[in-house]
Amino acid sequence: MRAVLIALSCSLVGAGLTGCGLTGRGQVAPPQTVAELPPLGAAEDVQDSEVRAPITGTCGMEDLQHYVGQPRLNVPHGAMPDTYRVVGPNSVVTMDFRPDRLTIRVNENDVVESMACG
Repeated sequence: MRAVLIALSCSLVGAGLTGCGLTGRGQVAPPQTVAELPPLGAAEDVQDSEVRAPITGTCGMEDLQHYVGQPRLNVPHGAMPDTYRVVGPNSVVTMDFRPDRLTIRVNENDVVESMACG
């Protein structure tokens, strides 16, 4: 019995030292260093082109995008949908997504930074 315990202890210690390359669930461990990661593909040069997020939702913000970069007061109230909110840099907002609500994000100078549905 003692010989079995010694053999079992040695195999457990050996497995612990080598790590066996496996995680606790029998899966191969992820790379641990940058050198072990696969190489990245080539980056595309976008030069001076403007990169924008896709426009989605039903709040009508597509027609108001030209107000981005302007003071919030330049956005005519009559052009706004029934449901909208203005979010400043320190505003507390809910995280619920409402595709019919326009969210106007402004900076500390009350200049429109973005308009999005949500």
